[in-house]
Amino acid sequence: MTCPVGLAVKDRVLFQDDLDDGPWIRAGEADLKWPHGVQGISKCMSQEPVVKHRLFLLVVMALNPACTGAEEEENVEPGQLEPPPAGYGFQLEMTAHAPAYTEVWQCEVYDVATTEIAYVNWIEFTQNAGTHHMTLSTPSLGTEMEIENGSYDCNELYEATMDNWTMIYGNQGAEAGEMHLPDGVAASLPANLKILHELHYVNASDEGLDLYSRVNAWTLLESEVEEGIWGGSVRDENIAIPAQSEHTEWSRCVFNRDVEILFLASHTHELGTRFEIAPFDGTDVGEVFYTNEDWHDPMIVQYEDPIVVSAGEGFEWSCTWNNDRDEEIIYGLTAQDEMCNIAVVHTPFDTSAACEVVETSDGVLWE
Repeated sequence: MTCPVGLAVKDRVLFQDDLDDGPWIRAGEADLKWPHGVQGISKCMSQEPVVKHRLFLLVVMALNPACTGAEEEENVEPGQLEPPPAGYGFQLEMTAHAPAYTEVWQCEVYDVATTEIAYVNWIEFTQNAGTHHMTLSTPSLGTEMEIENGSYDCNELYEATMDNWTMIYGNQGAEAGEMHLPDGVAASLPANLKILHELHYVNASDEGLDLYSRVNAWTLLESEVEEGIWGGSVRDENIAIPAQSEHTEWSRCVFNRDVEILFLASHTHELGTRFEIAPFDGTDVGEVFYTNEDWHDPMIVQYEDPIVVSAGEGFEWSCTWNNDRDEEIIYGLTAQDEMCNIAVVHTPFDTSAACEVVETSDGVLWE
């Protein structure tokens, strides 16, 4: 068997002898093994045309045992993440330092050097293991906010500007990972976007620790985009957990538009022991279909078959906490406070779509 040598980046591959006139080809299924992110190519198979466009050329060989030896492992230092090549995406990065026995909650405001709308289809990230959470936010639509680039104490920044930011991505706990939208679906980010990069870490050790958070955003061409996404986080901001107790609170929200849910995730702080989500048709609550018992992990679940939710329908989400402290715990932004947030990502892209809270266990509604 002869190994085809190709030029590739992610899912775009060009064979050496096709360089001059093409056509550029992509195989649907290949019996060869290719590096992660590169779609298998075989000239012996049925092929479909793909669109020519700017290409970062990376010479690769199929990793089939009949063709090559074992794959050589690259020695990459922890925390390093190679940025996407020009034209294929961009990297968002921040660093900080956590002295011994401290809680660091730092925000970095900076501009993304993009000159046109970026259509993000998937991301990969790396961060310190055990990170409490990290988020990426942008100024909310219609917000006029003057803020200089630089480092901020998140607590002080959010007290002054919390309502002016919209979170576009977040995770916690995991040291590295990826998140992919379906083919042809992308998050559209404006050119010259201002980013608020948030990093929250509790260093319980007796040594200082250098913190890092790096996120690669891989993009599509505008011609490849078929659908956009929207979403956000819905919070219970009226939490009251009695001292020395196990306590549960729930909230119910319904969408004001027809949507199809692609991702669901959860968020509590360290007293959280159980997070559940169930369907809510506006009157009745169905069976729980999402359960998370690890507060460190937001357990982002992607639904290959989207959950179809009609206007007037939505979810009930509940949080259970075990408060072993001698004081009542309420909602707040620090690790010593608590949260009960559901995060939703859906199609279509509709900035007016929202899951609006209609009922809560304590009878308090919020916007």
